Amino acid sequence: MSESIKTIIVEDESIFRKSLSMYLKNRPEFEVLGDFDDGEPALQFLKRKNEVSVVLLDLNLPTTDGLEMTRKILEINPNISILILSQETEKSLILQALKNGAHGYVTKDAPIDELLVGIRALAKGNNYFSSNISAKVMVQFANSSAGFATTKIKPFITNREQQILEFLYKEYTNKEIADRLFISPRTVDTHKRNLRKKLNVKSSVGLIKYYLTNFQQTKAV
Repeated sequence: MSESIKTIIVEDESIFRKSLSMYLKNRPEFEVLGDFDDGEPALQFLKRKNEVSVVLLDLNLPTTDGLEMTRKILEINPNISILILSQETEKSLILQALKNGAHGYVTKDAPIDELLVGIRALAKGNNYFSSNISAKVMVQFANSSAGFATTKIKPFITNREQQILEFLYKEYTNKEIADRLFISPRTVDTHKRNLRKKLNVKSSVGLIKYYLTNFQQTKAV
């Protein structure tokens, strides 16, 4: 039997959150490790638990910006996949969520089966968007000759990822980086792999070039 998909739910609507949590808990393929009504308790939980693979995240939280939450979650654990689960369908919000690192977006009125498909997709390392969201994102560029291929949305680089880039520029090994950041060499390798994918480069040379272009110049005064 395959390992269950470990999730947490961050949603301030109590009835919706508890109903979804109970539904997932009743399916053996899912394991809900926690549900939270605001961002900060969820962040504190993620700092203690590194086995979470998918976070179901609402954008509208009482005291926390869901877009900023996306960034903070990935700062804590870059291996986590974030599925935005929101009633918001504004194109600019969707695109900003993607820019901040979200891996999928499903509207709250989507059928529950579609949500399950989305969670499974993210657990496998894929992206997922509900059909109406896909249409909204695509229409952003439908009448533009540039389209997605040449539209540049600058990727968000977390503080930890910037540290990794700087150490690579200084020719530190994975172990040396790990010792200085108090993380494991395996986590360092995960950050490097995620950065290569995020920045669409093939090697550490590409990462160093990105660092020199985007960060080193800002230090020169």
